[in-house]
Amino acid sequence: MCARVNKPRETYVSGAGIALLLFVYKAFGQRVCRCFIAAVIFFAYPFLRPARQASAAFRKQWEQFTSTRCISGLKHLRTFAYTLADRLACRAGLFRFDQVRVCTPEATESLTALYRQGKGVFCIVSHLGCFDMLRVLFDSTREGMAGEIHVFMDTRATQAFVRCQKRYGGAQLETLVHSVEELGPALSMEMAQKLDEGAMLVMAGDRIWRDSDAANYEFSFLGRRAWFPRGCFRWAAAMKVPVYSLCLAENGGKYDLHVECLSARGEIKAAPLAEAFVASLEKLCCRYPANWFNFYHFWK
Repeated sequence: MCARVNKPRETYVSGAGIALLLFVYKAFGQRVCRCFIAAVIFFAYPFLRPARQASAAFRKQWEQFTSTRCISGLKHLRTFAYTLADRLACRAGLFRFDQVRVCTPEATESLTALYRQGKGVFCIVSHLGCFDMLRVLFDSTREGMAGEIHVFMDTRATQAFVRCQKRYGGAQLETLVHSVEELGPALSMEMAQKLDEGAMLVMAGDRIWRDSDAANYEFSFLGRRAWFPRGCFRWAAAMKVPVYSLCLAENGGKYDLHVECLSARGEIKAAPLAEAFVASLEKLCCRYPANWFNFYHFWK
């Protein structure tokens, strides 16, 4: 039986709505902006049927695995909206990075040291929390060094949001964000050269790209079989550079940063790399259930 890949679903993002959100954020700060968002989500919640169904499926699986009561669907979607606002504020230069708490100082320092020294590194992220804010965080610590951060994502499903990001901040986004559909020998060679020059490559390891069993790994996740893309882990292993997993999870108005070294020297095969990533993701998912934003078909 093949893995089922949902067709990309582009969420309508109103330019006027984004402008209003950023105005409130800039004029009154994160706290007032979150009150505004909470009111909107409260009244819109009954009409968000696809999101409510996806949230319910995840929360049911989480409760079965942990044997504890999960967060409410309203809180789940509210956390997603909070994070969305912070992503835009981050790109517009309104987010304060003193709101980030480093939960893994040793691994974080190891990754930051490699980055500042201009050594290539491959980072595997997920749709738990907000991985694109991490890019801006590391951009702010680069201190003018030459290395770049290249993010690979499914841009077909996020075109409207990317347009808003480019309009309200982050002009460099266009040259550094790549679609996973563009991956091929030529781009792989280009990225290998970028790694030699000290770039950071970032790719999500929890969303499958192709409708083929041969293209995906199958692991147990929260007590149920789930699909993970082989391509991400094969590519990371082939690059022969240190591999880290990253997670930035919202937690009470602040963000918890978790960094884990999956391969210090880049000498690891794809399957064990994927297994280590899934184990780390499951642990973080149990700790931050409200930050699960992978609202696609996930479990087998």
